[in-house]
Amino acid sequence: MNVIDLLKREQEKQQVPILRSGDTVRVHVKVVEGTRERIQVFEGVVIALKGKVGLATSFTVRRIAHGVGVERTFLVHAPRIDKIEVLRHGQVRRAKLFYLREKVGRHARIRERRQPIGGSEMTLLRAEPDAVTEADVEPEELLGDTEEPEPDTAEAETGDVTAEADEPEGAAAASESDGGA
Repeated sequence: MNVIDLLKREQEKQQVPILRSGDTVRVHVKVVEGTRERIQVFEGVVIALKGKVGLATSFTVRRIAHGVGVERTFLVHAPRIDKIEVLRHGQVRRAKLFYLREKVGRHARIRERRQPIGGSEMTLLRAEPDAVTEADVEPEELLGDTEEPEPDTAEAETGDVTAEADEPEGAAAASESDGGA
């Protein structure tokens, strides 16, 4: 892995819920007002997803506030997002639900999916970044070039020979000629 990939992996969150279009979510966002910081909750329907994996993954949430439609786009791995809760899994047949912008009231409802596609626990877990970097880098690369003999050459030097090498050359040639006659 190169340095850029390592930095990206450090910025990613460990647990991310698996989101799909039509899901009703509650997003807890950290809001800074002056010197104070508080958590603000934004609850609505996921109408669009952009990207599947990585830091650039984002989703758009729509809700109706005081009769006006409000949409916010969030980055999944943003440090300002405290947590994302999936409340309901909606059954939809499209990836982008932009048609909900024209719908009002009962017409904008989405039917709930009986069984979530990924099972009851739809959370994407990621390994620790430290463990991944140590597993990807081999110890020989860290230490540099060491001049240790490989195991195959070590056996040949110790005198381990196979049974075929113990036979004299004439005996092997005689057995081959007898088998052909």
